[in-house]
Amino acid sequence: MSVILSEDQLAVRDGARRFAAANFGPARRRVLRDLPEGRDRDAESKAAGDGWLSITVPEENGGGGQGLQEACLVAESFGRELAPLASATSMIAMKALAVLPGEVMKAALDAALESKSQIALGVARHQSGVTAKFNGASGFMLSGRFAQVHGAAGAGWFLIEVQGEAGPGLALVAANATGLAIETRRLADGGSIGDLTFNGVQVPAAAVSQGKDAAAVLRDINSGLAILSAAELVGIMDIAIERTVEHLKTRQQFGRTLGSFQSLQFRMADAHSAVSLTRALTYEAARLADSGAEASLLAASAAFAKAAESSISITRTFIQMLGAMGFTDEHDAGLYLKRALVISTAYGNALDHRRKVAEASLAHGAKEVRFREDSPEDAGFRKEVRDWLEANLPQTLRHLPTRPTFEEAGFWHNKLYERGWVAPNWPKQYGGMEANVAQTIILAEELGAIGAPEISGQAIGHVGPILQVFGTPEQKAQHLPGMLSGEKIWCQGYSEPSSGSDLASLRTRAVVDGDHLVINGSKIWTTWAHYADWMFALVRTNPDVKKQEGLTFVLVDMKTKGINPRAIRTITREDEFAEVFFDDVRVPVANVIGKIDGGWKVATALLEKERLNGANPQKCAHLLDKIKRAARSTGMIDDPAFRDRLVKAEIEYTALCATYAQIVKITETDTRTNADFAFAKTVAAELLQELCELMVIAFGADGASVEPIAVDHGHMNPGLTYLQTRRATIYGGTSEIQRMLIARRVLGLV
Repeated sequence: MSVILSEDQLAVRDGARRFAAANFGPARRRVLRDLPEGRDRDAESKAAGDGWLSITVPEENGGGGQGLQEACLVAESFGRELAPLASATSMIAMKALAVLPGEVMKAALDAALESKSQIALGVARHQSGVTAKFNGASGFMLSGRFAQVHGAAGAGWFLIEVQGEAGPGLALVAANATGLAIETRRLADGGSIGDLTFNGVQVPAAAVSQGKDAAAVLRDINSGLAILSAAELVGIMDIAIERTVEHLKTRQQFGRTLGSFQSLQFRMADAHSAVSLTRALTYEAARLADSGAEASLLAASAAFAKAAESSISITRTFIQMLGAMGFTDEHDAGLYLKRALVISTAYGNALDHRRKVAEASLAHGAKEVRFREDSPEDAGFRKEVRDWLEANLPQTLRHLPTRPTFEEAGFWHNKLYERGWVAPNWPKQYGGMEANVAQTIILAEELGAIGAPEISGQAIGHVGPILQVFGTPEQKAQHLPGMLSGEKIWCQGYSEPSSGSDLASLRTRAVVDGDHLVINGSKIWTTWAHYADWMFALVRTNPDVKKQEGLTFVLVDMKTKGINPRAIRTITREDEFAEVFFDDVRVPVANVIGKIDGGWKVATALLEKERLNGANPQKCAHLLDKIKRAARSTGMIDDPAFRDRLVKAEIEYTALCATYAQIVKITETDTRTNADFAFAKTVAAELLQELCELMVIAFGADGASVEPIAVDHGHMNPGLTYLQTRRATIYGGTSEIQRMLIARRVLGLV
């Protein structure tokens, strides 16, 4: 999935891709292995000379004056072409030199801008081993050792984190400084790494920056390196997936292409999901950093941790899909793995960054990362929503472990309707709120934060929006008001005993008899059908054509003679489902939405909306909060294994939030449905189940309890919540079907 870009950003991306394709590539990366010091100085010079490496340097300092989002576009483009240079290091080092005071810093920046010298960065994973002692007029004396500096061989300058009397700082040191010893070794991708030993190295006072200003620059360096490294890894993942898919489409085994094997399709669908999540998170982290948001450090570490693990997995998959060919040096696959390996360990690995996320997100009172800052108007709306929810949502309906009862859902629907918030995305002409993107996100966030119960989405989220598009004026006038008020309850008639996710195989038959359809058959797993007033159903009106072409979408009054619903109890012992039998049920042809035999278009539009709604991270949000509160009350929050698993889930949740924010923006400007969004529903559902497992673990033996357990700020029911979420990977199309859709419709594997 792509991200939303402005016209100027598209120009940056396209230019960077053209430059990278013309000047880099696997062949150029191979040459790097035989070059002295592991440096392709010609490539470095061209990239610097064309302004790509100075894109974030202010214009007054000779740079491009762009932000980290634009730099991400460059890094991703360079990653796709295996650029034989450390682009993230160069971009961040130049940006840092531009804001650090002093003529020494400016001189080093000017040399880098003119391609006369390269700068290597040394930032400590924990605390720098190099001390800076002030010597009065002589400046500072640097002593100690700084290990694992990338690009050390052949660098002209080193910008190194030091420990001074005023705390952490930055020192700029010339590579030929007296007392500096450099030991280098080669890396898997052909580059270099080195250890620097400072034996009383003397530098002028202007070459050392300390105090608050230096601390702020260090924070920017760390977040910038994480974000741009993640962006470069996104580029590597992207091209690795493209080339893997190309191979699977053409390579044949057992008389069929490899891409037709379902196990390989699923594997590539997961790779697509991983790169899509990582890209969204990386660019949202860059946007936060550009805005100076406090949460940018957490988002940057989450992006890097996600990118590091995903890129290694995807490039390994590239090799695996090629078989023995992938293990040869002749093929390019190994180059992508080697480059991913180097980047994912250069400035802290995935574990280091997960640790940072844990420190920031698991502390008591920690704030969630928000991928947008409220404007004054939005902040006012958020307060209005929060205050109203606090005053109107009863405590007994907050954070329910299962779906609310029919009566509870009706009560809450009525409350939201009276306030005007029951249908935020409906147009005002149909009685909706017609909310903008900000209001939609704020409502979802605040409903999730307070633990508001679900209302039935069949009318408001499914058939209502479709009726607005495909319905006749008479159908709209008859049905939309009752949907909005909740006076009429709707259910969905899709699944059948022999047709679940394979919707087009349904058998419920409808025969045209004058101005009526006569329906015979049955529907199953129909939520609240035994309470519903109306059903929107898909029935087969023509059995002699392609199965998708013989279906009709129709509205059925559940009081019609011949309809018999039978309640089905779920594993949470609730009568949520029903099987509905149709015996010569006569439905007016006037109730058909669209055309007879034209229901597939209507039904699939509904399914895409259902899958999009299923990607909303709202449920994960308050479940994650529940887990943290439970783990603190039981002491499990201090267990290292539990913390690491919880942090992985936190990172996945953060990536899902970033992805959903991008999807909302895309759908606001493009009303067409997109199969590419199917992955987000799967990610959300599987994350929800992972969080429920963590909740069970957090409660110990009480994790299987189906009765409320008192914890800090309320009660929880881990056993029932766990059981309830088993449906998340089933409804709206199972996770397996979603993977098949991604593989076939997005990646073209058939």
